[in-house]
Amino acid sequence: MTPPATLAPSAISRTPTLSGAATSALDNAVGMWIKGIISKEPQWDTFVKNRSRVLKMSEQLEQYKYVQRVIDRYEGSTTPADLEGAGGVKISKAQVMRAFNLPLSWGEDCTETLVLTTLYGPGGTRCEDARVCAMLEETPPITTGMQAKKYLTLLREVHGQWTIAHPDGP
Repeated sequence: MTPPATLAPSAISRTPTLSGAATSALDNAVGMWIKGIISKEPQWDTFVKNRSRVLKMSEQLEQYKYVQRVIDRYEGSTTPADLEGAGGVKISKAQVMRAFNLPLSWGEDCTETLVLTTLYGPGGTRCEDARVCAMLEETPPITTGMQAKKYLTLLREVHGQWTIAHPDGP
């Protein structure tokens, strides 16, 4: 018989965030621990400064690459046993995104955009799509976020077309 799993009280308390989505004290504790480390790294300042300006997609890809490196470094690893409120916790992608104060969906879009750009962007492993390459250097008409969604939509379209044209895969 397996003993029942127990959760620390902090793991089940929910607090609202500015976005209105609930987040647990545990997620916040893990996110703050990660932020305490990455905020001392050189790329952090660049990331924060770039969040407040309109970026071309080529610049936004650098933001995505930085966030992805942090995700890769922490997701699946464990917090220190003595971390107050979150000792010995296996870190999730959502908790890593809390360090950036960004929703999990931003991190999911980040990962998907990087994968698809590798396939269809400059020097793409499947093909180099001219529309994808051109969009990387366009100045967004309104916001970086809107341009990033438009770019991901284009990547998904290119991927869908490639998949239909190559039903047997790569």
